[in-house]
Amino acid sequence: MVTYNTCPRDCYDTCSILTTTEGGRAVRLQGNPRHPMTQGFLCWKIQNALKFVYSPQRLLYPLKRVGKKGKDDFKRISWEEAYREIARRIEEVQAKHGPGAILPFDYFGHMGLLNKQFSQRFFNVLGTSKCSPTVCSLAGRTALQYVYGGYWGIDPEEIQDSKLIIFWGLNGPWSNLHGYNHVKRAVRKGAKFYLIDPLKTCELGKHLPIKPNTDGVLALGIANYLISKGLYERSHVEKYAYGFDKFLEVVKEFDLERVSRITELPREDIVELAEDMYRLRPHFIHLGFGMQKHLHGGEAVRTIALLPPLVGGFRVHYSNTDRELDLGFLQGSQFIGRGTLQRAPTTYNMAQLGRILQTEEIKFLFVFNTNPMVNLPNQNLVRKGLEREDLFVVAHDLFLNDTCSYADIVLPATSFLESFDVHVCYYHNYMSINQKAIEPLGEAKPNYQVFRELAGAMGLKSDEIFPPEREVVKEFLARSKAVDFTLEELEREGFLKMKARPRDVYPTPSGKVEFYSQLAEKAGLPPLPGYYEEERNGYPFQLITANLMHITRSQFHNVWQEEIEPIVLINEEEAREKGIKDGELVRLRSALDTLTMKARPTRDIKKGVVLTYGGLWPKLCGGKGVSALIPDEVQAFGGNAAYNSTYVQVEKVGRRDQG
Repeated sequence: MVTYNTCPRDCYDTCSILTTTEGGRAVRLQGNPRHPMTQGFLCWKIQNALKFVYSPQRLLYPLKRVGKKGKDDFKRISWEEAYREIARRIEEVQAKHGPGAILPFDYFGHMGLLNKQFSQRFFNVLGTSKCSPTVCSLAGRTALQYVYGGYWGIDPEEIQDSKLIIFWGLNGPWSNLHGYNHVKRAVRKGAKFYLIDPLKTCELGKHLPIKPNTDGVLALGIANYLISKGLYERSHVEKYAYGFDKFLEVVKEFDLERVSRITELPREDIVELAEDMYRLRPHFIHLGFGMQKHLHGGEAVRTIALLPPLVGGFRVHYSNTDRELDLGFLQGSQFIGRGTLQRAPTTYNMAQLGRILQTEEIKFLFVFNTNPMVNLPNQNLVRKGLEREDLFVVAHDLFLNDTCSYADIVLPATSFLESFDVHVCYYHNYMSINQKAIEPLGEAKPNYQVFRELAGAMGLKSDEIFPPEREVVKEFLARSKAVDFTLEELEREGFLKMKARPRDVYPTPSGKVEFYSQLAEKAGLPPLPGYYEEERNGYPFQLITANLMHITRSQFHNVWQEEIEPIVLINEEEAREKGIKDGELVRLRSALDTLTMKARPTRDIKKGVVLTYGGLWPKLCGGKGVSALIPDEVQAFGGNAAYNSTYVQVEKVGRRDQG
């Protein structure tokens, strides 16, 4: 039998999969060749995903902690015992501290609409506290809202007709493999390609090794050059731009000499890029999430977003999740606080979970679809918070990861092959189905089933809150303006394209692209873009973190740990100056902590920058990961985490230290 499935990972591509099962067991995964974007090819992770699904490390039964937090000392219990204990603890916290002392902590470990959005109904009914999604792309989305009034962008299917393509802070071969394949085809047809990144991640086109955190300066320099040379579309700007005259006063300060000095890019490369933007149209600028993960990252995104309108374009591509989908219905906004809410729910910044837990205001934490002990900044403070004995923690996951180690109750989750779901993508505009291909392993359950059954155990109207999944999906599709098809049609085809929003409509206060942002001004931010230099405080290297090809966030590390070794990339010339050879141990020292790993000198990384891989489990890497080095300060744009505003010293570890 063959079923339609969809990769649920937090990834641009959201691949459509054909799963072959024999005797109730999945035996083959292959890409759906009909899908216009993913075109039948699966990344390395999903080609090997059956090893993940059928891993002997899978959690198969509910567990209850019997030992000290962090020691993985659990006993097996039944689901009935688990529900009874969780319900009792929730009711106790509600009675003593109110629903605000309960905090669901989840992200996009599973991108399915049911597993991510439908599950929120349980907490909306209780009226609990919430977390804002600040650990990935919120700064960029906020910036684009200030400029465009929304953050939908160019359809990536337009890559094939683009004359100029720019990956700005994006590792295409690892993070957006299928998009990168489309770019390669466009280049073969004659398109010109630029990679703007401190790290050279591909051999295609021209690489501009920009100094991190200066992307906005480069954009201002390009704008200055285009305007001063008359290489911009005046009629287009007059029609679509607001506050352009005020913007002119800003760009005057960013001449080529200053921009070259700040960005550490040659003057002639800046000129070439600027002239290509005017000469080669249409173009496709894809902004990666990494470039906005520093204290002024949102500022950079909004500045770059102003470049296409200068030369007759409309938008950049960033995150295409800003669609007319009724997620509020799916999340159960109609149930918020029914009968229990005494005040508006508190919204916390999830990037600062360690700080949140230190206040002791939160007494109950329910973690699902994420692994905060691995992925959040200030790892040591997060650990300290999870060690609190007065904090009751429930974790729902497929594996006993570092967060589960600190839980009081651990619940086994299903893989994507074991439950029904529907997916949308933050890259392309296709919705796809995920059919149940196999029965759940052991006693694993999808989280929407867990919350339905937990609601029943608490005496809530579980049938009203959580109707059957197919019924909910049908109503969701009918309510969503971006959808003009039925569930039955989606199941028959496997994927269908949603309606795209018009590129030339800008729901800003002026109805135009706002070079002078009234929304930013209302939010207490400068209405015009600028440049703000960061303090290094004596630490000479800027630390950048990224995902390995083998993992997504922290998923897959335990399954493929033999293929993964913690390393740090350092410029080979700087390594030579420090006497560091390939494979030798070095110590990274930040203001928070130190971390030792093997060095990998390379000419592909810019001087003054080091890169190491996030998402590695501390329990598999000597007890701590790179997040222990990363501060939990957040930026003004959306309160987004600033992972890449981390500065370190790099020291060679001597023989005595190694021993």
